[in-house]
Amino acid sequence: MTNIFLSTTIPGDTLQYLQSINEHIEAVKYIVDLSNSTIANEISAVNTMLVAFTIVFGVVGVLLGLYISWLQRKVSKMSKNIEEKEKKIISLAETVADTDKKIQSDISSLYAQLRKEETMTLLRRLEEEPKDIANLGELLLARPLENKGFPIMKRAFMKLLTMGPIMDKRSLVHLSYREQYTVLFFQHYLRQSIMDDDLRPEIIKDFNIGMTCAYKSDIIKSTEDLCEALSVNDTSFEKVSLLVNYLKALNQSEYSNLIELKNIFQEKINKDLLVEAIDKCTTDEVYLGLFGVEAPEKSVETNKMDDNDQVVKENEVANK
Repeated sequence: MTNIFLSTTIPGDTLQYLQSINEHIEAVKYIVDLSNSTIANEISAVNTMLVAFTIVFGVVGVLLGLYISWLQRKVSKMSKNIEEKEKKIISLAETVADTDKKIQSDISSLYAQLRKEETMTLLRRLEEEPKDIANLGELLLARPLENKGFPIMKRAFMKLLTMGPIMDKRSLVHLSYREQYTVLFFQHYLRQSIMDDDLRPEIIKDFNIGMTCAYKSDIIKSTEDLCEALSVNDTSFEKVSLLVNYLKALNQSEYSNLIELKNIFQEKINKDLLVEAIDKCTTDEVYLGLFGVEAPEKSVETNKMDDNDQVVKENEVANK
């Protein structure tokens, strides 16, 4: 109706002009809407990119932080290792300086330490090859053995006992493998050997051999070790029987009248035990001169000699 009105009231040029303006307005409006849409899309894309970059940078930051933390721990560990190595180097330098000082001023002490280590090496060699006692026995007899060497030597000896008859084979100039071990146990570890249920029977039956191979200092030390074992309250062996075996072997040795041994027996073991063992030996017709026990025949002969001496003295006085 309006268009009809306009068409009837407004000239045609003016109508065209208005339509053209309307079209321009619509075009501008379209362009504005399109621009707004484009700008909105770009802003949305920028926001998306910002979020993405924020996430990426956040992840990179976390990873970078972890890497820096790992580097810090690694550097700290390296620093700690360097400090430890520095301490070791300082300690080693001090050890070297101390060793050099010992070499220069106390070579005897250094030699003693080296000798102890060598002795332990020899004992470990026996554990590997028990029959090597034939080469090492005399060397070990000539040096002191520490208590920590006892279990090593016991293991070597027990290994030898599994080798059969060869362990008791003697040569013209050497004891058997087994006897060489029992001599070592007798001189160095008699107390421990007596207290050991595995070794005690082997040592007891070789008391004579041990005493034959012993020097004076050896027999004194072994007797002291024996008395220490006999002084233990709770034992798994019969003390009197063991002491009797020892005294009988001692009575047949060159140390049968060694006064130091008498003093050791009287001072370091129970008196009743000693008296009972001496009486048992006498009953078995083993007369211990070390304790003043003599064979009856010898006592009679001694009395006769004393009587004859008395008669001679009386005759000499009468003649005067």
